[in-house]
Amino acid sequence: MKYVNENSNKGIVNLFADFLVKEITKTNQYDVVIEVTDCGKFFIVNGLTNSDKILDMVIVKEEFYKEYQLLMEQFGYKILNIIDVIIYDTELSKKPEYIFDFHNSSRPIYHSSIMNDLIDNPQPKFNSISYNNNRLEYELDYSEDDTSNLNYYTYSPLNISSEFPHGYSLSMGRQELYYSEYICNQLFDVLLTDKLTFKYSSVKVDEDNQIDIVSNSIHPKKDIISMVLDVFDFDMLVFNNKIKDYDIIEDTTLPFDKKPWLTRDKIKDLILF
Repeated sequence: MKYVNENSNKGIVNLFADFLVKEITKTNQYDVVIEVTDCGKFFIVNGLTNSDKILDMVIVKEEFYKEYQLLMEQFGYKILNIIDVIIYDTELSKKPEYIFDFHNSSRPIYHSSIMNDLIDNPQPKFNSISYNNNRLEYELDYSEDDTSNLNYYTYSPLNISSEFPHGYSLSMGRQELYYSEYICNQLFDVLLTDKLTFKYSSVKVDEDNQIDIVSNSIHPKKDIISMVLDVFDFDMLVFNNKIKDYDIIEDTTLPFDKKPWLTRDKIKDLILF
């Protein structure tokens, strides 16, 4: 997954998308999908939710601006204009399967090279960093001219949008991402691998979730999958209760900090012969 710089236009739209999710789910765990697009002079807020309570966007944007005033002013937003096209009181289709890549790092959704590069090298103005094809790729702010310390980079498009998991409630794929990261965080030392592609599935056959795990481990895939299904219960009600107090804004503001699901409580049970 790409790392999004909080101090960027991409960071702002992700923050605002999650801010809106928190507002909608403040009293109930509604299904929410929000996409915020920065069009320069205004934000377009598109989305769907099964909540029937319509947000007062004037109040919400004022609260957001107050909380992130320094960041907004830094990027020229003295006034935040919004076009609100959220559709309320509608049922959302929940996907039964998700596929995620994880890396052997202290925060498995990010490759360790991303974290190391942020610490070791001075950064230009950038929106995000991704790790693809064994290299770091920067998405630069269009105003950035100094690329002397970068090997691979692109420039951001004129319109910048929030991206998954930002703007998604726990019930719309976010808890599946966190649960998959919870599992894979405990697999790396057992499988002796540096990368895992994990397919989360809520589809069951003979009471087993139909997951898939791709890695370069020496252990047979079927044995790895069998071990995971034996050790992890995939009980989303229990897991949701464990993470319900997590502030999703911290996915942007504190991406490398300790997360409540990054425990290693099943390590002793993960045994392969």
